[in-house]
Amino acid sequence: MATTVELNSEALNNLCQRYHEQNSQFTQSRSLDVLSYEHSANTDTVTGFFGRHQILTLKVRRTDADGREHFEEIRFFTKSPPLEMASRMEYIEEFGLFKKEVRIFREVLPEFQKIFPNVAPKCYFADERLLIFEHLADQEFRMAAGRDGLLDYKHLQCALKSLAALHASSIVYEARCGRKLNELHPEAVVEIAYPLDIPQHHVRKQNFNNANRVFLELIKLLPKYQQNREYILREFPKRMAAIFELIQTSKKYLNVLCHGDLWANNMMFQYGKCGESSPLQSRLLDFQLSRYAPPMVDLMTALTIPTSSSFRREHLSELLCDYYRFMTEFLKQNQLNIDDFLTREEFYETAEKFRIVGLIESLLFSHLTDLPPESTESLTSSADGFSDFFDAKRVEICSEAFRSDDIYRVRLTDMLEDFIDNFVLNIKI
Repeated sequence: MATTVELNSEALNNLCQRYHEQNSQFTQSRSLDVLSYEHSANTDTVTGFFGRHQILTLKVRRTDADGREHFEEIRFFTKSPPLEMASRMEYIEEFGLFKKEVRIFREVLPEFQKIFPNVAPKCYFADERLLIFEHLADQEFRMAAGRDGLLDYKHLQCALKSLAALHASSIVYEARCGRKLNELHPEAVVEIAYPLDIPQHHVRKQNFNNANRVFLELIKLLPKYQQNREYILREFPKRMAAIFELIQTSKKYLNVLCHGDLWANNMMFQYGKCGESSPLQSRLLDFQLSRYAPPMVDLMTALTIPTSSSFRREHLSELLCDYYRFMTEFLKQNQLNIDDFLTREEFYETAEKFRIVGLIESLLFSHLTDLPPESTESLTSSADGFSDFFDAKRVEICSEAFRSDDIYRVRLTDMLEDFIDNFVLNIKI
């Protein structure tokens, strides 16, 4: 299917020019001409819940400084709103997803990438209808999680290095500008996922309430909690609602640009020789939920959504140390001392305070992202499927998956038990 976003010859030539300017392997060119282009779905792409993903392929004639002609094919990854699906577009418009991501890639990340260039994919074009990125798959980047959405220690450590670079960039940028990020780019970091003081009919409030209805039904299926069931069912939504206050810009702690959407499919990894399983580097994708908040909000989310409770008991402390070490090194490279921004005492104080955020986000993300493939395909392939999940049939869809799919049941049970045991029955808020 062809895209509804048309690119004229001037836009394509400008895109090609920017691509060659930002890639050091190309020598100076005398001229660049786009001979043809194709913009369509491809087997490399993944259908997104809130965006349409495609491949843009340019066939280019480049004349170098010596007058020699080179014929090249360049591929880009593109993201656009699902304009053909009215119900999904209405949700995205009210949510403000695509506009936020455009602002992040147009205003904020270009400044950050001058400090640390390898955190997110290069973006060559950003407007209200279309984002055009380098195609990471052509550089041997790929996603690492299986159907269960879990990552191992090496992949998490690699992702945390990118996350620390993102957060360090935020600190360095503010230090250079002498102003806070939410003063420099207020609309890019406004909170859209959990805004305060929103009416019950707001799309985010409805989504949160519908998710809680799912969790209450799943709790009823857990034998472990039959004795305390009524208390848990009453208190569970109250504990979940803590996220609305916790993820706001802090008046007490350091704030940085937070990614806000750190599940496994928003991380891509590059490897060394064929067959190597340890990643060399990673990139963070999809900045549509970015916010200005304490770095631990991101860090606890990244260490909870793609992990099990048993993994966290064994490795959480070590991974927190890894992140703090990375942050220390990145700030030192820019002649900054981490103790002037995030002392070790504050770091571990926020780890305790924001651990609940990781679990809440894990539940809110994973009851959707861990659904079996047949359910996910029906959600993303039609307007009716999307509406069914985000409104009428969410409880039915998730309850059926919980009963019939082992992976979904194990993952959701693990998250629910960790949350209930630590923040409902033994309250630590």
